Amino acid sequence: MFRLGLPSQFLRQSSLLKSVRIPRVSPVGIRQYSKSESLVQELQDLKQFTKFVDSNEKVSVIDFYATWCGPCKALEPIFNALAQRVPEVQFGRVDVDEAQDIAQEYGISAMPTCLFFKGGEKIDKIIGANPPNESARVAI
Repeated sequence: MFRLGLPSQFLRQSSLLKSVRIPRVSPVGIRQYSKSESLVQELQDLKQFTKFVDSNEKVSVIDFYATWCGPCKALEPIFNALAQRVPEVQFGRVDVDEAQDIAQEYGISAMPTCLFFKGGEKIDKIIGANPPNESARVAI
């Protein structure tokens, strides 16, 4: 298992514990990627989703989101930046309103939720917008 840390521009010094670096509320230096240049694949149906997570032995991180969800919107640029910086992991997104079959299959009831897969098998789950956890809990 190796852990992926957030780049330093996503972190700030804790005001309480000087030895602890915590995530910025509004990360500095996150570039907005257009849909065409993003490495995050939009997954629209269960067949496409299954093919994506089963496609190889890479770790797959899937962000389940809704267009109306504020925390989902805040997570999107961080998720896109991670996809650019960590090419050994494949990233996908599922709009739960558009792909209800996928959300139902995996029991998604809160957004954002990130599921981690390796070799087609679910290995981890994070509920809520918690960028340090998403980048740190990718097990390869």
